[in-house]
Amino acid sequence: MEHLFKFLLLAPYFYFDNWIEKANRNSKFFPIFYYFYWFYIPLYSLFSLAWTVVSVLFFNTVLRNVTDIKLWGIWFLFILLAIGMNWLTYSCFKEMFRLRQELGKSKGGRH
Repeated sequence: MEHLFKFLLLAPYFYFDNWIEKANRNSKFFPIFYYFYWFYIPLYSLFSLAWTVVSVLFFNTVLRNVTDIKLWGIWFLFILLAIGMNWLTYSCFKEMFRLRQELGKSKGGRH
């Protein structure tokens, strides 16, 4: 059940690139998905940043001995993952802005 919840939480994020290219912009469901992603992506980014802060605070309190390389490696891995997720968020926003400009030109600024 836990894996299903994680899948449901992450599936829209990974489906975004597929959806953005194949979207039928004249569909009645398009605005629903369009605005869903405008709310989903920033929330996902905020949670990613929050987990970065939590991991930094957690590992700084856990690591009393600086020579423990394994735990420091895990800490740096979490930081790199968070930076990677924020980079993906940036790329998704870039695509959404491109789509918004296209819609603004084709529909007379309706979206």
